[in-house]
Amino acid sequence: MRTRVLVATGLVVVATAVASCDRTTDGTVAMTTQAGPPLPSSTSSRPTPSSPRTTLPPSSSPAPPPGDSFAVTCKQYVGLDEASRTAVVQEILKDETSVLSPGDADIAKTLADAVCTFLPDSTVAEILLGETPP
Repeated sequence: MRTRVLVATGLVVVATAVASCDRTTDGTVAMTTQAGPPLPSSTSSRPTPSSPRTTLPPSSSPAPPPGDSFAVTCKQYVGLDEASRTAVVQEILKDETSVLSPGDADIAKTLADAVCTFLPDSTVAEILLGETPP
């Protein structure tokens, strides 16, 4: 008798669970591709993100490199104007002994700009060609 009561109770529980799953809720499903309502504007101003910087195709720099580009120290390099820095980097990359190619002049210049602030006694060529600085 006890088994029949347990089976009957189990069937009632299962029937209730199945009946509960049949119920639907009215409304719409949010679509992730649809824009939501506009956000309230805040009183503080936020900086507008700028578009990524595009680079010009590799070309010769209008400024000639100062003297021997391979001997330019980082201390001298930091003191140069932008055009001269670009010319130094392009002159060093012409040798093609670096991992960077002449087409990577913007990347190489960014690398030289960053590293030269920390290693003023090294030459730019040591940094770009992967030589061990002193």
